[in-house]
Amino acid sequence: MKLLTVLMLIALPLSCLAGSGCSLLEQVVSETIDKNVTAEQYVLDFHEFLDSEDKENVAKELKNCFLGQDDYTLANVKDFVEIVYSSPQCSGY
Repeated sequence: MKLLTVLMLIALPLSCLAGSGCSLLEQVVSETIDKNVTAEQYVLDFHEFLDSEDKENVAKELKNCFLGQDDYTLANVKDFVEIVYSSPQCSGY
């Protein structure tokens, strides 16, 4: 599951050309790692992109995976995302 999460976070910037140029991507990442956002709220916030119950369940499972992490791990994820955004591959966007 952790590998899937890492791969998803790696792929997200590529799908939106990242580099802080995609506010929707930043919102998704921010809400994903925010412990104050419940799985139900997460699904409500991105409901327009979840066009089936299966996709909603997957989004809840992803969010619950992050809710189960400690603050140290979440801080590392945030740092990782910032590193990706500022990498040479994304800095031009």
